[in-house]
Amino acid sequence: MTEAPAQATAVETEFAARIDRIRARVVLKLADKIQEIDATMPIMAGDGAAAVDAVARAYRWLHDVSGIGPIVGFEATGRHARSCAAVLVKSFHAQRGLSSDELASLTSGFETFRIVALNETRFTE
Repeated sequence: MTEAPAQATAVETEFAARIDRIRARVVLKLADKIQEIDATMPIMAGDGAAAVDAVARAYRWLHDVSGIGPIVGFEATGRHARSCAAVLVKSFHAQRGLSSDELASLTSGFETFRIVALNETRFTE
């Protein structure tokens, strides 16, 4: 009976270590992915495979961040990633580029996301 708390502590410690590793990976990739999305944002509007690909890559990454962010302690980052992903979801599912209104909405929301994400994660590097 006395072994159960020791086992629970070991499991909790291992779980915390795994979360820390995931958090570190998120922080390492964040700035690069923000730059990548910024660079591809102008081609997200319009027709063609490049627009569809850029929308899909941005949507998948923002969707991932919206889920993992809160788990690793970046709640605001996850919330703002979810807002950006919501702008992209219709285009993603329809496999099309963004309309001009969608691009304007994404541009505005993504700037907020960038500020929040970089501020929230800079203290964990």
